[in-house]
Amino acid sequence: MDNNTEALQNFLMVEQLPAMPHSALTVLQLDNDTTKVNLNDLVCPIEADPGLAAQVLKFLNSSYFGFQSTISNVRHGITLVGIRVIKNFVLWKAVFSLIPKSKTSSFDITNLWQDSLRRAMFSRFLLMETRQGDPELAFAGALLQDMAIPLLLKRSPQDYGNILATLKATPAAQLSALESKKFGWTHATAAGVLGKNWKLPDQLISLMTNHLCLDQSVATFENNPEQFAVSLSALLPSTIRDNWQEKELFMERYSMLLCSKELPLEHFFAKVDKEFEQYAAIIQILKPKRQLVEYLE
Repeated sequence: MDNNTEALQNFLMVEQLPAMPHSALTVLQLDNDTTKVNLNDLVCPIEADPGLAAQVLKFLNSSYFGFQSTISNVRHGITLVGIRVIKNFVLWKAVFSLIPKSKTSSFDITNLWQDSLRRAMFSRFLLMETRQGDPELAFAGALLQDMAIPLLLKRSPQDYGNILATLKATPAAQLSALESKKFGWTHATAAGVLGKNWKLPDQLISLMTNHLCLDQSVATFENNPEQFAVSLSALLPSTIRDNWQEKELFMERYSMLLCSKELPLEHFFAKVDKEFEQYAAIIQILKPKRQLVEYLE
């Protein structure tokens, strides 16, 4: 363990971090290979938690899926939509319950969830459209890449609050650069610490920890397309800013690997925007003031 990581763990005081709900932890630790997962292993922990079971059924009966008849039990619903979709929904609800509902002049948790869900949708569709890697793993990695930010703000409201205030007020500022200068570590490293504390799968922890390593993800695209999708999603426009600061870099990396895939960005962004609206309505998150396609105009 290097000095920066040890300093980060001391900063977070891992023993005082909120614990992942047992039912959610049991679900999330199931093998990502669906051929190795017994349906009962997924159904039982969900049904043993009445609150979680009710949320899953609400999700299954939402307009997002549009089933003509009501889904009355979790087992039936999972057979219709798939294990991975339900695992990611459980992951979202679990982490959402653990994240402090911070709201200051420089930070609003709503913006974080808007950015996170949009990045997750983008990562999933990117791999689905290109038929590369595991879209659901990329969805989860992109969804959680910034999950440490509100916990860092709660742990150090003054120092980390100043960083977020600078980020919001300075168009050219980068969060990771401000964090490194002040603390010697970034929110990406912090996400890795949290992931280990919550016993999340190693693949998912790796995606979260390395989401800032874009150039490395480009070089390893063939072997690890999920990392590229997550790292590229980190360059999407943030809801707290009017401009798209990293648009040029995004376009360059997107074109570098995907220009031969016949995947027009305008059409792709419109698909993400539409999916976002449907999903956000289920989990009660307001849609961003600007859609992704507007940043291309």
